[in-house]
Amino acid sequence: MTEPADSLNTTPAVAAQQPEFRLLTLPVRLLAATVRAAVIIALAVVLVFTVGQVADRYFLKSQFDAHDQIARIGMVWLVFLGFAIGVRERANIRIEVVQHFLPAGARQIAAFLLDILMLAVTVLIITVGWQLLEIGSFQAIMGTSLYYDVMYGALLTGMILLAVFLILRIANTLSGGRLGVDAPVSEHDDHH
Repeated sequence: MTEPADSLNTTPAVAAQQPEFRLLTLPVRLLAATVRAAVIIALAVVLVFTVGQVADRYFLKSQFDAHDQIARIGMVWLVFLGFAIGVRERANIRIEVVQHFLPAGARQIAAFLLDILMLAVTVLIITVGWQLLEIGSFQAIMGTSLYYDVMYGALLTGMILLAVFLILRIANTLSGGRLGVDAPVSEHDDHH
């Protein structure tokens, strides 16, 4: 779907043609690629330690007993990093009952207001999350030399990344898409 020139979002191809904004797109793309790589690593950790637990229990019979703890840590990191990159790439699940009946301009305004609301909630979670990190730094994870701040660190890291991606999306929207730092809008994404 082609957006009109005066809409809230300009395509990244148009923004890339403006030389003053090219410097912004590379760091954002590198950050998104790094988060995607971290999600893949977290998924690999979950897979290796889940399968490793079965192999160890029935075949290897080693004394290592923290497979499930490490798999759980990987899963927590996977969830929070995956949520941040999912919102960045507009791959998160949304329930849109009313939006299909609204005109395109109203859908864009609603999406913008949802981004602002999501950013406010994210900032609130980050604020409270620091207290969890402090508490978790004193609680050991059984069977490992790790503490629960590793788990709560995943929450904070994911929420900080989410805040960064939302701020970039909001800034891109307010600039009329000229920054080119937001993920491209899919043709199947009806809310923009």
